[in-house]
Parts: sequence; C-alpha cells; structure tokens
Amino acid sequence: MKKLLCVLLVMLMIVPVFGCSANTEPEIIENETILGNLSSESSSENSETEQSSESSSLPESSESESSPESSSESKAESSSSSSSVKPESSSSSSSVPESSSESSSAEESSGSSSSESESSEETSPEPEEPAENTYIPSGETRAVWISFLEYQSILQGKTKSQFTNNIKAMFRNLAADGFNTVFVHVRSHSDAMYDSEIFPWSVYCTGTEGNDPGFDPLEIMVSEAHSAGLKIEAWINPYRVKGNSNTEKIAKSSPAYKWLGTGKVIVLDNGIFYNPADEEVIDLIVSGVEEIVRNYDIDGIHFDDYFYPTTAESFDKSYYNEYKAEGGNLKLAAWRRQNVNILIKSVYSAIKSINSSCRFGISPGGNTDRNYNSLYCDVETWVTSKGYVDYICPQLYYGFNNRDCPYLDVLAEFSDMITRNNIELIVGLAAYKAGAEDTYAGENGKREWIENNDILARQIIAARNRSRYSGFALYRYDSVYNPGSAVKKSVSAEMKNLLGIM
Repeated sequence: MKKLLCVLLVMLMIVPVFGCSANTEPEIIENETILGNLSSESSSENSETEQSSESSSLPESSESESSPESSSESKAESSSSSSSVKPESSSSSSSVPESSSESSSAEESSGSSSSESESSEETSPEPEEPAENTYIPSGETRAVWISFLEYQSILQGKTKSQFTNNIKAMFRNLAADGFNTVFVHVRSHSDAMYDSEIFPWSVYCTGTEGNDPGFDPLEIMVSEAHSAGLKIEAWINPYRVKGNSNTEKIAKSSPAYKWLGTGKVIVLDNGIFYNPADEEVIDLIVSGVEEIVRNYDIDGIHFDDYFYPTTAESFDKSYYNEYKAEGGNLKLAAWRRQNVNILIKSVYSAIKSINSSCRFGISPGGNTDRNYNSLYCDVETWVTSKGYVDYICPQLYYGFNNRDCPYLDVLAEFSDMITRNNIELIVGLAAYKAGAEDTYAGENGKREWIENNDILARQIIAARNRSRYSGFALYRYDSVYNPGSAVKKSVSAEMKNLLGIM
C-alpha cells in the first residue's frame, strides 16, 4: 500500500458532482443468453426490458454487455432497434449493480454509500508527468461502437476469410455513410480479441475462452478500418472478468483464474471483477493497454463506464482497512475514486510514453450522480486536470423530454464540466432507442422515440453549439444497420435525418 500511496494523486477537496437523480433510467445491458436464442426481431422487442439492469453482467454464453447508458460495462445493448437485446452501459454502460437484475441499477444508486462530502488533508507526491499529447483532432468524430455482441454473428466460429469479409463489409457501410471512427471491443471480459501474452483468447472468437481462432481479429480490423479510411480505437472494459459468477468458465491461462480467492478478483452475484484497489490489478490493466498500443497501429484506447461493480463496503474492506491503518484519512467513497483515478492517470501516461498521438478517452454513464457516488468515477477531475484523458464520450442516452435527465440538461452539464482546452467532448447517442418506447423516461418522454424520427439529428445539432463539442458516437452498429423488423422503418427514417446533417 505504501507504494500505491506514493503514486496516487489526492485532491485537497473532492466535490461531488450532482446530476440526474440516481434512481432514474437504468443502464442498458445486453443479455447474451437471450441473444443467442432470439432472432434480431425478437431481440429488439425485448431490449427495453433488459435495460433496467445496470449490471455489467455478462455470462459466457449469456453474458450481458452493458451499453453506454448503463453505468458500468461498456455498452449494454438493450437496443430495441438492434438485433440484440439490451437492458447502457452500462455504461456505460453494463454496470455495476449488486445483481444483474433489472432493479440493480436503482438499487446501486440508492445504496450508494457516498453522498458524503469528502475532504482530506492527505497529500502525496505528484507522479511523473506523462509524455505530452500530440494527438491532433481532424474534424468532427463520427463514430459507431462495435460490441462483442456483433462478434457473435461475424466472428465466433468463422474462418479468417469469413471474418475478414464480414468486418470489411461493416467498415465499408460506415465509411459510405460518412462515419470516420469505430470503437471496437478488444477486451470485454479480461480476454482478448487479439494475440496477447497477458490475456486468454476471448470466448467470442471460438466459443471457448482460451482457444486460438488461428488468426488475429484485431490485426484484421486495424488493417480493414484504415483501408476504408476509418480511425479505429480499441475498446476495453478494464475491471470486468465475467458477467456471471461461474468461475469454471475462466480459462486457466487467465490472470483472473490465478487470482481467484486472493482478494484481487471478487466474485459477486452479478459477475466477477478485478479489485480496483489492488496494485497488481492496476499494473495488469496498464500492461494490457501497453501491449495493444505497442503491437497494433490503433488510433486510440477507449474505456467505457464499468468501474466499481458495487457500493457494498465488504467489496474491498480489507484493502480499505489497510489503507486506514497506514494513516490514510479519505472516506471510503473518496478512496475508491482515488483508486480509479490512479488507474486512469497510469493508463494515460503509459499510452503517451509509447505513442503520444494515440488518444485515450472514456465513455462514462450519462448520470453524473451515479458516476460519482455509485461507480466512483470522478469525471470532473479527468476533464479539469492534466494527464487523464484526451476526450470523454458520455452516454447521453436520453431524449429531449426525459423526465429526470433531459438531453439538453445533461449535454450542458458535461460540456460545462470541461475546463481544459485540449479535452474534447464526444456525445454518445442511443441509436438503439429509435422506434421504441423509452420505458424510464416518464410519461412525457416514453413515446418520444416512437413519435419522432429526427431525435439523433437534433441532438447532434444541439451538441455542435457547445464549445467543447468535437463529435458523436452511436450505440451500436447492429442498431443502425441490422435493426429488428418492428423498428426497422423508424430506424431508417431516423438515420436518413441524421445522415442529412453529416
């Protein structure tokens, strides 16, 4: 712990960021078990029901991926306009509730142990400054997320030529429509969509974690993306190991398997997670990022909103007690945010020391109160301090008429939060909601995505008027290009209006 204390950046005053009510719309999570058994049409019909689960839960064959809306994992896709079922990520973003049930997100927020005002006189030495960022924006970022959920149909069990043809077709679609960036999942569950010496091959390559597909999907994606004129960023969920509690599905070659029962890996009802308080965990995640940046010609590293998976004090109690015993005086919530900040700053420094033009961004959930008090991600520090991120891409998965988090309000909140001139704002938008009822938006907002077909276009236009704005990202590919039949007409109209302003 002494080593950890030497590298952490402690703020004299940590001021909570208050945003949408913690009990508003849950994050979205993609349920892979259901996805594996439903057609794109049926999955889109069930997406909104899964949206209430904020957990980052992702079972092996039924793991849910949280979407940007969800508070934790990357982006859960409960997209009613998508071929997958989505409960955002979740993160998200797939978030971090105590359980993966639909009520998890609300429980997580309300159970947050830290609405405390945290102040501490504890200080530590400033870590060494990272290499200066040389990334230069080249116009508006127009991005689309490609999740591990897409891999189930285009990669899993496919030959090298089949996968190459599939991803090439996807990238050509995006480029033809005017998109210029893709965020592709490369590590969604302590696994790898690339040839790694640290993490086992992803289950989404062959159906069994650890099995070599015989080719390198990321190498192919980088080559094909650049050939299509697209920038490509490697999307990582740093702490998530599994979306369920079944440890038998973890490959024996996984660092998570070796750490089971040590406190470095925690098994909860809603998933298995690395402990953000552990120094070796931080080193592992940083090493994993370094491996990608060194070995692949990627344009960026992209984290989403899965951070702490629970607010329960028992999660990291022994680590916190050790911290206190060594003289630490931060309260639990502030200490947890500090642990996450140490990781973020370390990742940024590692990236820039290898390739200063490779950008690093994070896609936090759209609910700032939940981010701060339940997921322990201190977005305000990231965008007001040097050496954390090059951009944020908050998951603003809300309509204009959302009862608790109307789009214009959350847009202004995140834009106004940024004080550093070299930090960009990319807005994450919910393409998966087109044509579907927005269950958690309240009476005035629940039919907004059904009765209007220009919401995404108007959201981008509104964002362009914000001084920090630099682009947008749509969640996710299948929601745009492979929507369920029930919403296909609505998605087509929505995209026609969006493409008209690109």
